[in-house]
Amino acid sequence: MALSNANNVASSKKTKKKKKPDPPLMKKQKKPPSPSSLNTTNTNNVVQKRVKEDKEEKELVGVLGEIEDEAKKQRQHAVVLVLGDFGHSPRMQNQAISLLNKGYVVTVIAYKNGSMMKEKLRRKNDGFRFVGISRLNFLRLKKTKIPFVPSIVYFALRVLLQFLQVLLCLFFETGKVKVTNVLVQNPPCLPTFLACAVAKRLMGGKFTIDWHNLGYSIFSMQRKRGGKDMLVRVMKAYEKYFLRYFDRHLTVTEKMKDFLIREWSVDARHISVVKDAPGEQFLRVNTNATREKKKGFRKKTSDVVNVVSSTSWTPDEDFDVLLNAAVLYDEKAKEASGTATKKKKKTKQRLPHLNILITGRGDLRESFETRAKEAKLKHVSFSYAWLPIHEYPERLSMSDVGLCLHQSSSKLDLPMKIVDMFGVGIPVLARRYECLRDELVQEGVNGLTFDTSEELCDALISLLEGWDGNENGTEALNRLEAGVTRDRLDEIFSSSSSSSSLPTTAKGRRKVPATRPPPPCTKKKYQLEDRYAKNSSLDEIEDEGMVDFWEENWTSAKIF
Repeated sequence: MALSNANNVASSKKTKKKKKPDPPLMKKQKKPPSPSSLNTTNTNNVVQKRVKEDKEEKELVGVLGEIEDEAKKQRQHAVVLVLGDFGHSPRMQNQAISLLNKGYVVTVIAYKNGSMMKEKLRRKNDGFRFVGISRLNFLRLKKTKIPFVPSIVYFALRVLLQFLQVLLCLFFETGKVKVTNVLVQNPPCLPTFLACAVAKRLMGGKFTIDWHNLGYSIFSMQRKRGGKDMLVRVMKAYEKYFLRYFDRHLTVTEKMKDFLIREWSVDARHISVVKDAPGEQFLRVNTNATREKKKGFRKKTSDVVNVVSSTSWTPDEDFDVLLNAAVLYDEKAKEASGTATKKKKKTKQRLPHLNILITGRGDLRESFETRAKEAKLKHVSFSYAWLPIHEYPERLSMSDVGLCLHQSSSKLDLPMKIVDMFGVGIPVLARRYECLRDELVQEGVNGLTFDTSEELCDALISLLEGWDGNENGTEALNRLEAGVTRDRLDEIFSSSSSSSSLPTTAKGRRKVPATRPPPPCTKKKYQLEDRYAKNSSLDEIEDEGMVDFWEENWTSAKIF
């Protein structure tokens, strides 16, 4: 037994003997990468990194775009509707600029192929957009007149096509931002009032009329029977009826506001008076440097007085009054020159030669030129020009007297040309009517008014009689020039000087009080004038003393 147990233990020991461990496996050594494979790997990494960066950039742009779109949606969008040339409507340009300054997105709908003013606004403001509509010149009677077709057919077809153009532009050409406000120029009221009434019903928003004049009154001047014409009566009823579709009204004068309240029952709370005012391009040349330059110009042309009149040659400006006055003046000048020759000296009765420059284009210009040549005047000459907008202020400022023949079809508006002439600092001879004398031209202070050819001739003689042939002019002319210096314009154009009780805000610009006399010339002022004289680019001049009269009046009124 003992022997068997010993054998079993020995056998178990044998079986429990440790097996020798297997020899360790040899690790395979990696081959060093080749240069070509390294380049491929780096390129792949760079490509992947760029793809990732581009993806992140696109996501960022998308997020920013959404934020920008949301911001645009929150901004108010104003449409300025001008059925005319926007570049030659300074009031509507001022309206658009003021709206842009207030943070509005602005779309202007006006005739295409007009002035380049819209390009200037587009460059300076990313929120500005211009939509051009056709002038429909092919429907004008003088260009395409088919025999036996009544003129009313042309008129109706033109109005219908303009209505469709305006309506389609309001619906489909105003961009992605929803239109919240529409500002419409009147005149013309046909077909813009009808188009705006339809648009208001379909798209909503607030609609405002900017009353430059009464549409029916201008239309009456084109009709032989005037206000008694049946079409004029229809136009007046149309203009009055569609007022109910508009929320607010802007007028250029207090007289026009009173008319809308009294005659057409418009709520006074919905009317604001926003008077026209000269733009910066005009105010910048109203300086002592310009006046000294004018004196130098007078030395070269010692016996000539320059009179300027801007016009569109329309029936509301009666140039027969000017031609007849020129004939009368020529006769007086002949008599005065004859007296001076006999006495061999210059007397108080001496009258200078008149050089009358008339700027603008229009249908009545050709007939006036023919009649002026036939008059064969010796002491009066006429010249004609079409001045670019950037040259117009300087040419105005170098004239001695401004002339305005505007009659006003409604007697409720004010001519913009007088505003521009006052802006550059020249006095005005203007056709007389009540609103003009009450709200713009102060008799004997900044101008004279007339009604007939005889009165215009007398006004010219009273200003120029005794012209001594040097740069100083006459005492009467100098008194009127002193009334339109830049520090005196506050009395005419500032909202504080109007009869309105609206508050005045100068928006941080320095303002010269109207009651204070002109300050004495200091060294600093002379330095400012020298900058005007030396710098040919007026846009680069920063004038701290300039008052933005338009912005004052606009800010104090409720536009929408």
